[in-house]
Amino acid sequence: MTTVDLGLFNKGLQQQGFRDYSAKQLTEMQWGLRFTPAVCMALAVVGLLTQNASIHFALTVLGILPIFLPAHHPFDLFYNHALRPLWKGVRLPANPLPRRIACFAGGVMNLGVGLAFTAGHPLLAYVIGGILIVLQLIVITTHFCVASWMYEGFLRLIGKWEEPTASEAIATWCQEGALIIDVREPHEFEAGHVAGAINLPLSQITQCLEQLEDQKLLLYCQSGMRSQKAAQLLKSKGHPACQNLGSYSRAKRVLKEKGVSS
Repeated sequence: MTTVDLGLFNKGLQQQGFRDYSAKQLTEMQWGLRFTPAVCMALAVVGLLTQNASIHFALTVLGILPIFLPAHHPFDLFYNHALRPLWKGVRLPANPLPRRIACFAGGVMNLGVGLAFTAGHPLLAYVIGGILIVLQLIVITTHFCVASWMYEGFLRLIGKWEEPTASEAIATWCQEGALIIDVREPHEFEAGHVAGAINLPLSQITQCLEQLEDQKLLLYCQSGMRSQKAAQLLKSKGHPACQNLGSYSRAKRVLKEKGVSS
């Protein structure tokens, strides 16, 4: 497998929401992250061939569950606890929001297949199921996910998309005395935070504009969404010198790599 291929695969995983991991970590997770979509596709094929609506209804539930239980998709759990130890593979992390949205979309399509079979419209079921299988094959072979791509495109369209700050810029800002701000709630901050960070929850951050004036700010939260919102909010209030570090795990990793914190 060439370096170009690995780059393309990793880019697909990043679009699925795995932005908190290095290229090496993404490469190590590539095969494991194929397991769940491969099993779901195989079951969908069986359901279509047997015209078994129950299989597709079961897949509907499995697709919806990750929205509420990002770390507990049944197939991910099976992989982590039953298969991964056999070859000491890398443990699959919790599913980020774009991947959970993709699972949900797959669940909705399976619901359509199941309802079509139940209503006596097998041709419609085969059309929906065929599209679903093609999309799953693309994910399995390339890690490119159409649903995640559409989610990113929607955020860009409404002006809510922002890439986390590049690690080189983070190091430069830290050398220039930037403040590292954790915009999570106090109980989240107390459970663990980046060394040297101060806690200013998103709901309170605009109340501290005077104290933050003329300061460069690096913001992070649990997933990167609140810190993105905080950066946009501060910029709209006339504080342009703020950047989104991303998630807590990314902030820890990048700052450690750059020698900013231990």
